[in-house]
Amino acid sequence: MAAGWKAGTGTITFTPGEPMWLAGWAVRQAPANGAISDLKATALALEDGDENTLVLVAADIIAIPREIADAAANRVRQTHRRLPRHHFIFAASHTHGAPEIRPDKALFFNIPPEYAAKIPLAAEQLIDAMARAALAALNNREPARLFWRRTSAGFAHNRRAGGDSNDHDVPVLEVKSASGKPAAIVFGYACHNLTLDPHDLRYCAEWSGFAREHLQEWNSGATALFMAGCGADQNPEPRGTLELARQYGLELATNTQKSLETPGREIEPIMQVAAEDLQLQMVPVTPEWIAESLLSNDPPRKVKAQFLKNKLDGDQTLDYAYSAPMQAIRLGEQVLMIAMSGEPVVEWAHRFKKEFPVPLVWVAGYCNDMYGYLPTRQVQAGGGYEGGRANLWSSLPAPWTDDVEDRIWTGIRQLVNQVSTNRK
Repeated sequence: MAAGWKAGTGTITFTPGEPMWLAGWAVRQAPANGAISDLKATALALEDGDENTLVLVAADIIAIPREIADAAANRVRQTHRRLPRHHFIFAASHTHGAPEIRPDKALFFNIPPEYAAKIPLAAEQLIDAMARAALAALNNREPARLFWRRTSAGFAHNRRAGGDSNDHDVPVLEVKSASGKPAAIVFGYACHNLTLDPHDLRYCAEWSGFAREHLQEWNSGATALFMAGCGADQNPEPRGTLELARQYGLELATNTQKSLETPGREIEPIMQVAAEDLQLQMVPVTPEWIAESLLSNDPPRKVKAQFLKNKLDGDQTLDYAYSAPMQAIRLGEQVLMIAMSGEPVVEWAHRFKKEFPVPLVWVAGYCNDMYGYLPTRQVQAGGGYEGGRANLWSSLPAPWTDDVEDRIWTGIRQLVNQVSTNRK
């Protein structure tokens, strides 16, 4: 007979001790000049009754590119060699108050050379923090019970012109120790983590960080972890002040805490994990587009065109294929988690929740890699930032082909099928 769950947690602070360039806003013109709150990497290691292990690492960062996720996982696997690579989830909170860790953004965000030179250091600090948090979680595993709940929060609003689709669900996973006390609280929400004015240049974990700290204060000894949902086209409204960020964090934490005061539904100690790199395609860039864009009055378009021209003039080829990592995790008969890479728009969550007959379908974005927005066909057709323009600030050569929705949908459905068969 299978045993019960085991779980462990770990937390490492990685707030830089020096000014670095903050990620997420192209309008910024100076480095960080202080801190509102610490940036943290938090980890939860879950082991089911058959000793299958999953490690969730959540970090206060704009994004976790694949190479950074791989580096952190590889450090952990030096000690835990039997732990499969695809049994890690690296989830970025998408805060815009953390240092930039993506070297390609130096050009597109006009980062001064002295601060662009610090990007590898910021990346190394993140890798170290995530690896140490994961190792601590694995080393701290003890018998536990798992429960799921669902609540809501209302501050996310669709930012697309004419958009009215939101996902106000707050999925909650509670880990209780053998004594019955909360040991870990995982919670999610689909909304951009950018309440602060972009000219506020202080390190800050934003509303998700404030929510986490409240939950840990109210549940002594527990570790809280945040997973961003499909919030690519969702903004907190109104926004622009620290007071609002604190308000949204309190709202999210209060509603999550109220859900914890209800019985919850217990999850059987059975876990399945499936992962695959989905092959996405981009529209080939034409010489005509580059020539027209170099004469454009649109600065981002002009910068992107020059970037592409320099690559072609240097006899480099433009790769129009991208391998996007996706995961499906089944916890007992109760919970299906879909961990998507990139920045998925909110309609992905609605579609998956409608399609899969599981009590709690939890759709997370910003997991395991960051390469740009993941629009649905409808969002692509509508154009705008999420529909394709965001690519101008990316090293990927061009927007996705119009079959990106079909490729993602087919791939995710196959992963869900893998974790839905041969259930015990």
